[in-house]
Amino acid sequence: MVGGTLRDIRAEIRSLACSDGDYAVVCGRTGSPPGAAAGQRFPGRRAAGEAVELTRDYRAALRRYDPNSPYDDPLVYEVAEGPPRAAEESADEYARYSAFCHDTAGALFEALSELGYREAETAEMETYLTLAEVVDDRDDFCLTLVWSLMSELDVRLSADEQRAVVETAAGLFCPTPTPNPVDAALRHLEAVGFVEGYSVRPIPDAEAAGTAGSDARTDARTDGDDSSRTWELTFGDYALAERTGRVPTLPLAVALVRRTPERTVRFLDGEALSDGRWRLRLRMSPKNGAGHAPGSAGLVSVEAIENRWLNDPSASLGR
Repeated sequence: MVGGTLRDIRAEIRSLACSDGDYAVVCGRTGSPPGAAAGQRFPGRRAAGEAVELTRDYRAALRRYDPNSPYDDPLVYEVAEGPPRAAEESADEYARYSAFCHDTAGALFEALSELGYREAETAEMETYLTLAEVVDDRDDFCLTLVWSLMSELDVRLSADEQRAVVETAAGLFCPTPTPNPVDAALRHLEAVGFVEGYSVRPIPDAEAAGTAGSDARTDARTDGDDSSRTWELTFGDYALAERTGRVPTLPLAVALVRRTPERTVRFLDGEALSDGRWRLRLRMSPKNGAGHAPGSAGLVSVEAIENRWLNDPSASLGR
């Protein structure tokens, strides 16, 4: 299956890397490291050049299923000098969007292969190939790949198995604790065109539990401690918006877990809003000694609150 092939290629890239290397790889079309080389540094220009070719092989393995995917333009640069200006100023919006979809899908395929969930991986490919026959816009093939993964993980894996897949996939991006991880994850999704116009606010425990009497607030941008906290996210033009009664959370979960590996993430619920926007609530808690807190859930999709906007076929829910 494709997951095993992608794992082999990533293993070759890692064999070339070292923790204090002077060189790295960036895509000239997206301004970001190719997913297979994210977080990796290399001891010399030659090793980095070999990694460039391997990142092309990685994307080629996925291009078999999405022939419309833009080609990477991976560039070697010296870390001390920073990425080339052309990469920093890249304005290829579709390339960023497509790369995000493929990087996320590739990491999830690798995770399924590593964890031995072959049935789910096989079912996902069958679902994708079936849907690809009826997708009108070939530019949506990359999104269909992500949607197929979400759909099959939702019905074939338990909450604990889903958590393992998401954490394994996030771990492939060299997870690093990030200040304000919720804001950072949504900012990344907005930069790649997956959402548009987001806001984040912390919810006091009394409000999160549906009770009144607390007007305490903390600033979302001061989230640097290890305390448990509930957050409310709103955003528009969600690429995976749908009316199935569940809100897909998988891409956001991977983007968030890679930025806060020391915490457990639980999505609580979602809601369609009147202006084509969405609201999600999530809870982050410190991991326990076993590496995760019990009750982690909602990392693939979460139940949507029934309201007129979810059920109104004339309302715009996303792209």
